[in-house]
Amino acid sequence: MNAYRELFGHRDARWPLLTSTVSRLTPGMIVFAILLLMRDVGYAYTAIGLVVAGHQIGVGLGSPLQGRLADRFGQVQVLVPDAALYLSGTVVLALLALGDRGVGWLLTAAVLTGAAYPPVTACSRVLLSRLFPTGQLRETAFAVSTISVELGFVVGPLAAAGVALALGPAWSVVLAGVAAAAGAASYSATAMARAMPRRDASSPRVGALRSPGVRFLAVAIGLLAVTLGVFEIVVPAVAELAGHSAAAGSLLLSAVAVGSLVGGLVYGGRAWPGTLVQRVRLLVPLFAVGLLLVPLATGNLVLFGIALLLGGVCLAPALIVTFQLLDDSALPGTQTEAQSWLQTAVVFGISLGAAASGTGVDLAGPSVVLLLGAGFAAISAGVVNLAHGALRPTEALVVAPTHR
Repeated sequence: MNAYRELFGHRDARWPLLTSTVSRLTPGMIVFAILLLMRDVGYAYTAIGLVVAGHQIGVGLGSPLQGRLADRFGQVQVLVPDAALYLSGTVVLALLALGDRGVGWLLTAAVLTGAAYPPVTACSRVLLSRLFPTGQLRETAFAVSTISVELGFVVGPLAAAGVALALGPAWSVVLAGVAAAAGAASYSATAMARAMPRRDASSPRVGALRSPGVRFLAVAIGLLAVTLGVFEIVVPAVAELAGHSAAAGSLLLSAVAVGSLVGGLVYGGRAWPGTLVQRVRLLVPLFAVGLLLVPLATGNLVLFGIALLLGGVCLAPALIVTFQLLDDSALPGTQTEAQSWLQTAVVFGISLGAAASGTGVDLAGPSVVLLLGAGFAAISAGVVNLAHGALRPTEALVVAPTHR
């Protein structure tokens, strides 16, 4: 725990870490909030699926552009307008749904709203790398960033459900926008965010994907995300086939997040041997191997929950290392865009896994689909190990930490 105490005792890191955490409630809230609102008004699940997919596609397409703009013009100059646009978009979505407008209107609003989602997580990771170019504090800072994302996916749906019960589901959608806007605005108000440099206008306009390391890591994380998308559909299906409610499926899904949280806390609290490249080449395969237990335990929900928890232990450590390697591998002046490409890879990977797994459960059963999901994690491990030569630091992060 000494590493965490030292990190939060660092004045320049404390407030960016805390403020950026607020915005991480939104990804866990918005999908569930849209579902609750549209069902309450009377929309069919097909319509709900289209609108939710539209929001996620907007996030996936907009994230790299937002990241590139943040690299070029500065983080605050992008995050503040995004905060206003995203909050406005959630209000419009809620009003359109309450007005029982056509699905086309809702879909358009969802795509545009998602495209304006403030890239606080990508911006804060670049800031942390600037503060801590190397060393244990950098590992711990990225661990806190990853853990807060996991917490957002645990707390976010609960917050959406609570607000929907107390005030109505429309307010859940708006609250998701408020969380994103408040997190972006409060992060932008920190001294370090305002001091983050921007890319020189005279420098070449290269994109983050020009770096082989960024390309390989984006593919690897996208493949891991397919596995997570499979879990979102198949795990509740296992609970339902066992005669339990969807609530039981939610608890089982949280087992993966709990395992990941525990793994992230342990990883971020101490120094580990080996380089980042060596660690990612070990952690991603370990994650894939851990998932092989999950399809074997579908006949007993207790064992299934334990298998999910154990399978998730290596997820957060693998992501912590990957986010650092991504920043190290990015070309100078493209760090925020590089981090944003991972957001895109995750969104599209989860969407692909969720879309394909529903049909797979009907045709082959949960165990087969879960095994295929573990297979995507294994392919990700293969990509990381084959591409390890491209995962190397650049000169972009040879910058001394700033103390104020």
